[in-house]
Amino acid sequence: MAARALRLLTTLLAVAAAASQAEVESEAGWDMAAPDLLFAEGTAAYARRDWAGVVLSMERALRSRAALRALRLRCRTRCAADLPWELGPDSSPSLAQASGATALHDLRFFGGLLRRAACLRRCLGPPASHSLSEELELEFRKRSPYNYLQVAYFKINKLEKAVAAAHTFFVGNPEHVEMRQNLDYYQTMSGVKEADFKDLEAKPHMHEFRLGVRLYSEEQPHEAVAHLEAALREYLVADAECRALCEGPYDYDGYNYLEYNADLFQAIADHYIQVLSCKQNCVTELASHPSREKPFEDFLPSHYNYLQFAYYNSKAYFLPSLPLFSRKPKAREAGMMATLHVGIFGFSL
Repeated sequence: MAARALRLLTTLLAVAAAASQAEVESEAGWDMAAPDLLFAEGTAAYARRDWAGVVLSMERALRSRAALRALRLRCRTRCAADLPWELGPDSSPSLAQASGATALHDLRFFGGLLRRAACLRRCLGPPASHSLSEELELEFRKRSPYNYLQVAYFKINKLEKAVAAAHTFFVGNPEHVEMRQNLDYYQTMSGVKEADFKDLEAKPHMHEFRLGVRLYSEEQPHEAVAHLEAALREYLVADAECRALCEGPYDYDGYNYLEYNADLFQAIADHYIQVLSCKQNCVTELASHPSREKPFEDFLPSHYNYLQFAYYNSKAYFLPSLPLFSRKPKAREAGMMATLHVGIFGFSL
């Protein structure tokens, strides 16, 4: 056992050394400035009426933030796939085992953790330090860069982009009176098309869902099916991404980090509970749209609900998954009967 422990400890030390070296030899190949720096440059350019500078900096800030998000997603997904947890059902030592076996078990657990951390450090590289402040993250969530961009685009006679930027900002800020007036003005201008009013920050799953619901409401069930199916696929992608993005740094959330003095396992538990809470909130986040005060109720089940009626009205196959989600016994029974009908006769009611 001592030899095994020594080999495992040697491996852990090598992993730790690799993690440190990964900070220097990054695989990320990052060549973008931090989004907070670019946003600051954009606001400074706006103050001095350098409209071309506003466009350059704000567009780069948006690209930098999107690229950083994509990098984190790619690294966390890849490292999780390459280095899954390997704790079997019999991996915990019994009470009868010696303390050495317990220590070996701990080394095995933390070995997996260190290998995952080394993978992330190597993959993320220097961008791992690009962490937006809470205030600046809020500015991006409020789509503030598009407020600056719509003015700058208008000043340099890029009308199509000005309209799209204005619409994008207004979708996220539907009570903004000045932007509403700007959009009304754009609608009166010659050369502006309805297609120019597009949301550049639209989430694919929400866009497809809203389009599918609209088509269904307009009694076009056959056309609605394709968009509702796409919405479901995009939802599952968005859910996986949301959960992966929850695995970020610990948010002290009211603590002064200098006063936070949890021990090893308390700190691990605090952080992990925070991650689980974030992942649980993905359901609410994915069901939210800036134009609505509250998230869509039963958002994921409603995909199946609309699909079953769209299939039925377009004479297509009935989707039998609704009973899994329904909390209403009558709806559940009706769904089960319809499923049974399909199983027996091969077509829907």
